[in-house]
Amino acid sequence: MNRGKKITRHIIPAVDVPHFLFLGIASAEPDYRISVMLNRHLGAGLRKCDKDVTTVAESGEHRFSCFVSETPAVTLVSNHGEGGILLHKLRKIDFFLVIAGAPDQNRAEGLAKSVREIPGVTAVFIFSSRSVNDRNVSLLAI
Repeated sequence: MNRGKKITRHIIPAVDVPHFLFLGIASAEPDYRISVMLNRHLGAGLRKCDKDVTTVAESGEHRFSCFVSETPAVTLVSNHGEGGILLHKLRKIDFFLVIAGAPDQNRAEGLAKSVREIPGVTAVFIFSSRSVNDRNVSLLAI
């Protein structure tokens, strides 16, 4: 080992992820069907977004469907897209329901309880953007 060489260290700045809460929904239903079920059950007005959530990987560009509602202010994003997964750490989750506004745990729990009542929904989990250690979590902050 050569003791005369110095080790060069590079500090990679951390990406500041905005703090928000989102629900992870497990369901075998397709994205359009989940959006219709959420619209009926929650009284939401989820509509297909013109712009999908897009990631770029070595294998190419991956698109994930996105539905937006103003009342209540939520966004539904598919975790499984054209040949890729948006959040690899949460690969078992099919959809994310992002709650707009300041993080409110009580609101998230009430929304999760309501979504669990929808037939076709297998499971619902509450996540915080800061607790999920995945590089693409900032893409959910729409």
